[in-house]
Amino acid sequence: MATVTVDKIISTAKSLVGKDSGKGCDIMKWYGTFNTTINAVACCCAGQMYLFHKAGALDMIPGGKTASCGIIAVNFLNAGQLYGPKEVKPGDLVIFSWSGQTTTYDSRLRAKGYKTLDHIELCIAVGSSTITTIGANNGGTECDDFRVRTRYKSNISCCCRPKYAKTTNTEVEEMIKFGAHNTATLAFKKQLITLYNMGIIKTKVDNSNGFGNGTLKAVKEAQKAAKITVNGIVDEKLINAIYHLINDGIRAKDSKITNAKKALG
Repeated sequence: MATVTVDKIISTAKSLVGKDSGKGCDIMKWYGTFNTTINAVACCCAGQMYLFHKAGALDMIPGGKTASCGIIAVNFLNAGQLYGPKEVKPGDLVIFSWSGQTTTYDSRLRAKGYKTLDHIELCIAVGSSTITTIGANNGGTECDDFRVRTRYKSNISCCCRPKYAKTTNTEVEEMIKFGAHNTATLAFKKQLITLYNMGIIKTKVDNSNGFGNGTLKAVKEAQKAAKITVNGIVDEKLINAIYHLINDGIRAKDSKITNAKKALG
């Protein structure tokens, strides 16, 4: 089985954004069910299959390619790779619910409280109340019109997580370091912005793809908050620590809201 990193999947997804030729749907031509009607099949699902195919990682999708959000969810559930909305991470294939109703597609999904399975996109960054995604069939004239979107976490039904290859510390440090200007740095800085918005760090970084003095200061604050070595180096340990800081902050906020509601009766 081919295994690729989260970074490769995300970079492949970004390479597809804005590449729609407008001369026939590349996704459906590849999938084998081309039709001029966008919703002839679930193009959003086929789009994610196309994305993994382009990255040489289609066999990382349990059960193989499909154009059904329900089948994707069940296959990932059977493989032990399905997670709840609060566990969302970059690289997850996120299934959204627009109705907010509990799904009736599968009894096991229903028992877990998952919502309807309406649309799927790749998560590329996680914020406090939203996630950034890339997906197909979400507003273009053809379903191969990949776009970057901001989605509310409240609309997440479940998260399908392929078994990615681990990114080594060396690879992370080479991509995200002082003086760098790249998409990996931009994605990382979005996590620092989330920490700032949650009040975990006091240094606010800009929304560019550059790693300058402000970013370095914010990194050291994040390391201090996570109680790990404060050296300004972005490595796998820091990235995991930030993930836990954000999720712990979200859980604490949810707990306060629940307690407040109980107090009000």
